[in-house]
Amino acid sequence: MRNVVTTYINPDMDGISLMYAYTELLRKKGEDAEYYFEGTMKKEAQIVLNKFNIKLKNIDKVNNEDEFVLVDTNYLSEISKDINTDNIVEIIDHHNREEWIDKKENLDVQIEPIGAAATLVAERFKNENIDISEESVILLYYGIISNTMNLKIKLTSQKDKDMAEWLKSKSSKINDKTTAEIFVEKSEIGDSLREEMEVEFKDQFMTISWSMGQLEVANVEDFLGRYEEKIRAILKQVSEENDVEYISVNCMDIINGYSIIVAYNEKVAKIIADSTGIEFDGLKAKTKELVSRKEIVKVLRGIYKK
Repeated sequence: MRNVVTTYINPDMDGISLMYAYTELLRKKGEDAEYYFEGTMKKEAQIVLNKFNIKLKNIDKVNNEDEFVLVDTNYLSEISKDINTDNIVEIIDHHNREEWIDKKENLDVQIEPIGAAATLVAERFKNENIDISEESVILLYYGIISNTMNLKIKLTSQKDKDMAEWLKSKSSKINDKTTAEIFVEKSEIGDSLREEMEVEFKDQFMTISWSMGQLEVANVEDFLGRYEEKIRAILKQVSEENDVEYISVNCMDIINGYSIIVAYNEKVAKIIADSTGIEFDGLKAKTKELVSRKEIVKVLRGIYKK
């Protein structure tokens, strides 16, 4: 039986790193394993792959008899329709746990509320004393760095920090200069702004019609000087196309360590301010430190949970 490690459609750095590295770990434990994803990976993942000349060998298709490992997601709505959900045998994730998991037997589940799911696979390599390739080292490291905003957001756990340090010690190619270069290159979004904003889907856990996107860029105030008008046009377009009443985007400055939240209208600004205590000046709010979308959404879900 073939194990196929897979993640959500259009994966980011964390999802890509987990697919690649966990497939390697399974193979080194003697299992027949491949990885598979649909769509286009996020720009940051492609930057890291190009920077370190890492080539992906994604299989062309999955078969109905394959067994599947979900990484960096446990949401069935996010994965390929070609995946036989009856054959999901394992989950490695750090997001909220969906109800279907508790109804399925013989499912190996590791879901921990930490900064990056890549941390969990790095920990397996370390704890099981399994030799890890430099490619997996690099991808897992940047999976952690990407999801924790360079280990700065509040959701960053000590485990995230420990695994990032362990991975960094294993490759001389990983350094702060290269990391800063990746962040700056990631900020040059251009024509892919809507895709990078990730505002397409309503939150399935809330009673209100809610969507919050996120942009992770260097020097966010300069970035908004160039792109705010386009961002607001996209928020309006997505709100109308998807019938989303409350929509916004959280712009995180991954170099200077703060966030600016851009709200679609006054109603959106008010609900975020009332729920989180974050103060808005008009339709924008600047925080003193990095605040992630996950932190904001967690508060909103607690108030407006289904």
